[in-house]
Amino acid sequence: MVVAGKDKGQVGTVSKVYRKENRLLVEGLNLVKKHVKRSGDNPGGIITMEAPIHYSNVNLVDPVTGAATRARTRFLDDGTKVRYTVGRNASGSIVPKPDVAATRTKPRKADAGSRDTGWEHATANTYAPAPENRGFFGGAGAGAARSFASSALR
Repeated sequence: MVVAGKDKGQVGTVSKVYRKENRLLVEGLNLVKKHVKRSGDNPGGIITMEAPIHYSNVNLVDPVTGAATRARTRFLDDGTKVRYTVGRNASGSIVPKPDVAATRTKPRKADAGSRDTGWEHATANTYAPAPENRGFFGGAGAGAARSFASSALR
């Protein structure tokens, strides 16, 4: 549901997401006129097309109340991650993700790169606790600290 702009209050389906620009393309909303120059196969003229809307001007629709609401995520008892509605007009019901959002367009990179840390280095124990009462400067106690301070002043 669009919450701000010339199409405020109208409901549509998100057809494309521009992540770098934080914008959404909503079907049938935010229509603009574009002047197209004539080319070989295009006759040219003025066409009507959809323009992207900033994500802050769009909210999810609560499936029970039909009002614009915000969504948060939580884990169910079986471990699945779900979205649920929150806010003044929210029912707290679960909002299912569309099937298109479940599939990845680019697969995740599974192989290790040249700058990745190998498992043998990541699991190696590199911390050895120091013995007790070594003092601040690593000596046997306060006497070592005094001798270090006196040698530094010379």
